[in-house]
Amino acid sequence: MLDHLAGCSCCGAPLDALDLDVRSGVPDALLDLSAEQQAKVWGNSDLQRLEGVGGFVRCLMPVRLTGGGSVTYSVWLKVDDDQLRHANAVWSAPAYADLVLNGTVANAVRPWPEMLGEAARAEVRDEGTLPYLAGAGGTLLSRVLTEQWDRDDVLSRIGHALPAPVRQAVTGEWSIERSAGLKPRVADGVLMFAGPGRTVHVEVFDLRDGTTPEAAIARFTKGAPEPAGEVSERDGDVARYAFWLTAAVRGREQFELYGYAATASSVAAVTCMYDDAADLGWAQEVWRSLRRHG
Repeated sequence: MLDHLAGCSCCGAPLDALDLDVRSGVPDALLDLSAEQQAKVWGNSDLQRLEGVGGFVRCLMPVRLTGGGSVTYSVWLKVDDDQLRHANAVWSAPAYADLVLNGTVANAVRPWPEMLGEAARAEVRDEGTLPYLAGAGGTLLSRVLTEQWDRDDVLSRIGHALPAPVRQAVTGEWSIERSAGLKPRVADGVLMFAGPGRTVHVEVFDLRDGTTPEAAIARFTKGAPEPAGEVSERDGDVARYAFWLTAAVRGREQFELYGYAATASSVAAVTCMYDDAADLGWAQEVWRSLRRHG
C-alpha cells in the first residue's frame, strides 16, 4: 500500500477532502453477457435478475479515506428470489423503510476483490437512498466499512477521471501523480493518463549493474531532437532530467515534455503531451512527481 500524501506531491499544498460516488454498473456475474442473454435480464438500474444466474439489489458501501474524504460505492448484493420479489414490492412504498436483505457481495471492488461472494446484510437508513451494506464481525466487508483507508491506494484504483490529483503506482518501486481530470488506462504495458488537451505516458526500465543514473539518462536521450528547453536536477539518489519541444502532429502544433528520473537500478520515463504551451508548468510538475519508493 502506498504511503498517504499529506499534501500535493509537487508543491506540498494540502489536498482537499474528496467525497466521491462510484457506481458499479451491473453485478460482476452479468458483465460479459451476449446480446441474447442481455435481452433476458429483468429489472432496472437498482434491481436485476437473470434466470440461472440469480437476483441482485444495488446497495451502498461508504468507505472512509485518510485526509477526511470518502468514496461511496454502489455495490450489488446477490439475494434469493423471495427477497428480490419483496424488495421490488416495497421499493417505492412506505414499507421500504423496513427493508432488510441478506445475501452475498456481487462485485469485486478494488482494492478489496476478495470481498466478492462474502456474506453481507443490507438495511435502509434513509428512505431516499439505496440500502446500506453491513458486514458480519471479522469479515473483510466489516473492515472496509469501519476502518479508514489510504486515500491514494483507493482512489488510484478508480478507472475514471477524478476531480483531484492522486498518486498512482507505476510499478512496485515507482509512482507518479495522476493529475485531476485525467483518466488512466494501460496499453501495451504502458501506463497512460488522458484528458482534454493533456496526455501522459509512463514507463519504467531496469538498469544493468554498474550503470550510473546520469549515464542511463544520457543513453535514453541520445539522438533526441534539439529541445526548446531543458533542466537537470538531483534529488538524493535520484537524478532527474527533462527537455521539452514543439512537434507537428497531423498538421497541428503539439507541445511535448520528455522527463526522466533514474537511480542505480531503474529509470522512470514520462512523456507529457499538451495542446497549450502554458501547460509546460503542469508537465514539469508531473515529471517532478515521479517518486521512487524504498
